[in-house]
Amino acid sequence: MKLYLGSNVKIKATGSFGTVTQSNGHACKIRGVWFHQDEVEQLSCMGSGPYHARFQQTMLRVKDPKVSVPFYENNFGMKLIHWIDFPQWKFTVYFLERPREGQEVPSCTMQKTGLENERYLFSMSNATLELTHNHGTEMDDSYKVWNGNTGMDGDGLNYAEEPAFRGFGHVAFNCDDVYEACARLEAAGVKFQKKPDEGRMKGLAFALDPDGYWVEIVRREKLGWPEYYNLSQTMMRVKDGPASVEFYTKHLGMTLLRRMDKPEYGFSNFFLASLQPDELEAALSQDPENSHAAGFDATQPNGLTRVLWNTCLELTWNHGTEKDPNFKVHDGNAQPQGFGHIGFILEDLEAACEKMEAEGVVFKKKPKDGNMRNLAFAYDPNGYWIELTDRKASFSGVCANY
Repeated sequence: MKLYLGSNVKIKATGSFGTVTQSNGHACKIRGVWFHQDEVEQLSCMGSGPYHARFQQTMLRVKDPKVSVPFYENNFGMKLIHWIDFPQWKFTVYFLERPREGQEVPSCTMQKTGLENERYLFSMSNATLELTHNHGTEMDDSYKVWNGNTGMDGDGLNYAEEPAFRGFGHVAFNCDDVYEACARLEAAGVKFQKKPDEGRMKGLAFALDPDGYWVEIVRREKLGWPEYYNLSQTMMRVKDGPASVEFYTKHLGMTLLRRMDKPEYGFSNFFLASLQPDELEAALSQDPENSHAAGFDATQPNGLTRVLWNTCLELTWNHGTEKDPNFKVHDGNAQPQGFGHIGFILEDLEAACEKMEAEGVVFKKKPKDGNMRNLAFAYDPNGYWIELTDRKASFSGVCANY
C-alpha cells in the first residue's frame, strides 16, 4: 500500500480518521503523529469500472453563498473544503463536504483556500455539494433558481408554465431519527416542503434550503455513527431507467444497489453508488433487511442505502416516458436554471474520454476544449451534463484566488 499526501486513512488502533500530511514510503504523518503503513487503513478514493471513477459532486446554482454555505454548515454539519474564483467568467464555486468525525480536512474559510484544499478535493472519497454563485445575483431582487420540481408535468402547486418536463429533484441527508431532526431544523428556522407525517409517504420529510431546493430527510439504521447526518443521495428523473442504469454502471463504474419498482404508482427508483468491493461487502454484512445468503440481487428488497456512508445517485423513472418521443428531462442549464450537473473524479481523463467516445458517449466539452483542460463534460442518455475531472487537476493560474 502506497500512501500519498492527502490520502484519507483510518488509524486501526483507535478507529479515528485522518489525512496524510507527510510520507516517506514506509510511514506517514497524521495529525502530527507518525504511523507505520501497517498501522493505518487507506480509505477508498476510487470507485470501480474502467476509469476508477468516483461520484464526487452535485452542482447547484445559488443566489448568495454567504447565506447558502452557512445554511448547510450550521444545519447539516457540512464543511467548506474549497472554493475557486473565476472573475474572468464572473462566477465562483464553493465545495461542501460532510466529513467523518475526526477526519482531518485542510483549513478553509470564505476568505482563504489553497492548493492543499484543491488536492484534497480531487482525491477525496466522499461527495460534495458544489454551490455555484454567478456574481451579482445576491443583489438582484428578481433572481430565483429553479428547484427542479416545478413544470408543466407537475401537479398542484408544482405546476408551472416552464419547463415542459422536470429533471433534478433533490439532495438528501440520512439521520437516525427523522422526527427529531425535523424538530431541530424547524427550531432553527428552516422551512419545509413536507413534514414527516404529511402526505402519502410517512416518516420522511423535505426541508427547503435558502434557494428553495428540496432537501430530503431520510432515516438510516442506528449504527452508532457520531455524525448526525450523512449526505446520502442526489435524485434525478430519467426518461429510460434501464438505459440510464447501464450508462452509469458501464462507463462510470457505479454499482446498482436497489431497483425498487412501484407499478401501482407507475414509477421505479434505482439507487446507485460508487463503491469498491470491500465497501459493498461491508454494507451487505450490515443490511437489516436481507442476509444476501443466496448472493446480492439488486432487484430484491434491501436496506443498503440506510447503512452506507456513500452518497447515492437515485434515478426516478416514470413508466412510459421511454416511449414518448416528446419527453425530455430539463437539464437545468437551459432556462429556467438551478441544478447544473453531477460530477465524477477519475484517472487519466484524456484516455478515459477517448474510450468513452469510441463507445458512443457524446461530449459537450472534451478535455482539450476551452480554457479548462483538466475537465470534460459528457452527456448521459437523458441529456444531463456529467462533469469528469482528472484527479491530478489543478486550476491554479486559471482561477484568481490561489
